[in-house]
Amino acid sequence: MASTDASHGDPTRLPPGTRVGPWELREWRGRGSYGTVYRAVRRGNSDVTEVALKLASHSEDPRFAREVALLSRLRHPSVPRLFDQGEWLNAAGRAHPYLVMEWVDGVSLYGWAARHALTSRQVLRVLSQVASALAQTVEVGAVHRDVKGDNILVQGGAEGHAFLMDYGSGYYAGAERLTPPLFPPATPRYRSPEAWAYAQRAGLDAERPYEVQPADDVFALGVSAYRLVTGAYPPSTEPWDAASQVWSQNGVGPRSPQELNPRVDSILSALILHMLSPRPEHRATAQELTQALDSAARHAGAGAVQSLFEEGLNEPAAWPSEALAFEPRFERPEFRLSDAHEALKRTRRSGPPWWPTVVAGVLLTLGVSWALWPQFLAVNPSTAALEHRPGGNVAAGDTAVTDSPASTVLPSGREGITLELPHKPFPGQDRPDSTGRCPRKTQIAINNGCWVKLDVPRDACEDGYLHRGGCYMPAFRPAPTPTSHPATPR
Repeated sequence: MASTDASHGDPTRLPPGTRVGPWELREWRGRGSYGTVYRAVRRGNSDVTEVALKLASHSEDPRFAREVALLSRLRHPSVPRLFDQGEWLNAAGRAHPYLVMEWVDGVSLYGWAARHALTSRQVLRVLSQVASALAQTVEVGAVHRDVKGDNILVQGGAEGHAFLMDYGSGYYAGAERLTPPLFPPATPRYRSPEAWAYAQRAGLDAERPYEVQPADDVFALGVSAYRLVTGAYPPSTEPWDAASQVWSQNGVGPRSPQELNPRVDSILSALILHMLSPRPEHRATAQELTQALDSAARHAGAGAVQSLFEEGLNEPAAWPSEALAFEPRFERPEFRLSDAHEALKRTRRSGPPWWPTVVAGVLLTLGVSWALWPQFLAVNPSTAALEHRPGGNVAAGDTAVTDSPASTVLPSGREGITLELPHKPFPGQDRPDSTGRCPRKTQIAINNGCWVKLDVPRDACEDGYLHRGGCYMPAFRPAPTPTSHPATPR
């Protein structure tokens, strides 16, 4: 049912007291990529339980129906409950969808770490809660597609409870066929190696988008955990970054979290490395991770109860969120999640679950546990070589919430930064021929390299590079198709 409070036309700046369906807005709490979050209560109800109401920035936005359909399938203590949905009519009579969810007055994952002297045991417990939410997401035939520190809120202090937020980028099997760009909206820092490998094979201007799998969500959780316990991100997976070599099919993966921070418990460090395996078939499933993380937390030894950081060494990033991820008006792809997931399960190595062997190391002597760990770490050996506001963050499944409509905070990392186009091409980038023409019609020759122009505004050029007001991505030559031993499709 559509509600009308036509005295205010801008859904991103509605004042307190505005009626949205049976709800009354109490406070503006933040604006994300495609929706604005308000604190609200039900009108005429003596029970003043607060809810989070997310209102679409654009009229008739189909993404809200997608998010509502996905959330209605989930019943999990670490996923905010969906209470209501509807439409709000602006002054021009255009309908803006909204959804109402459980109020989560928490702080982002990294903000939580900055506020408390966390231990490995506490981190294990919170990661287990998020992994469990991902496991149920897989059970209902869905993927989250934007797991990151900003989208994990922790409520209730050092021993608090974690919530996985923002299912707005999610996809579920059987959803309406939609047409997106190469990648679904997400944060580049958390993108998996296999996603970029697909881009290199198919080209950035490929007609068929990359199909995100549950293993991508596990990898993104691993990136979040790595950043949480070390204070640094693992090497970039972007193929033009020299550090991305560690993510190749035969790569060694990132350095061990315990190597960067000796206070990290050995089991926690090993589990994070397992999430970050360069090969998706070698990563644990979300269900396996839930069991392993929970067991490790319950049987934590002395090394898991010391503080991970000295006071003040794990400050949160300075930007209001990890990425003001632009949500373009494209629709989502159709893919058979269940078939792809079953294929991954078939390629997983046979035998009993791996996690009891790893967690058993907590209960054994140090010498015996070191004998067990190589069986686990052989899959991925290490190499030797927000928003943050007083009173907590609030999210209603939205992303990139900012402090106030007028606030501006400069970022201090790669995410959210628009880079100028380099003066020379990247290694492996397509080059124009002697006539200045690139291999594909969709490519543009700039500075002796071939580029693909993205159809996004200048201020939303997060994944790309700016050149004369346009946003560009480097074009890489598709990998040759093997002829003697073609790879088994995943």
